[in-house]
Amino acid sequence: MFATAQRRTSGGLRLMRIAVLGVLAVIVLLGSAIGGLIFADPSLENLRDLVIVVYGVMGILLVVALIVVSIGLWLAVRVLTRTLNELLREQVRPTLDEVQATARNVRGTSEFIADSAVSPLIRAISVVRGVRRGLGRVTQLVRRRR
Repeated sequence: MFATAQRRTSGGLRLMRIAVLGVLAVIVLLGSAIGGLIFADPSLENLRDLVIVVYGVMGILLVVALIVVSIGLWLAVRVLTRTLNELLREQVRPTLDEVQATARNVRGTSEFIADSAVSPLIRAISVVRGVRRGLGRVTQLVRRRR
């Protein structure tokens, strides 16, 4: 993994160097063209043409820069998506499986306790209350008869 990251970094640095050299070359060419046009014939028509050319070149550079940034952003999102999928597959999924297994164990334990301890206790309490209520009715009947 480290070697892959190192290769990506060196490839990115190479691409960055090429981009910087390309931008510098365009600036030098544009500067020499501007200097040649201004110093050769400083008329208003030449200045107008120069401004049009400069805006055109700057527009092209802006479009190229936006394309490069868009591609970089797309690649970053792809890498992030791949990394997130790996994270979910390798770490979150096993943890989720363990949580589900624990929930099943807790459910089984609570059912066992309910069946073996709580249900008999409820039955015993119900019997005792029923007997008390029955005795209470019998004693009420005996008192009324007197």
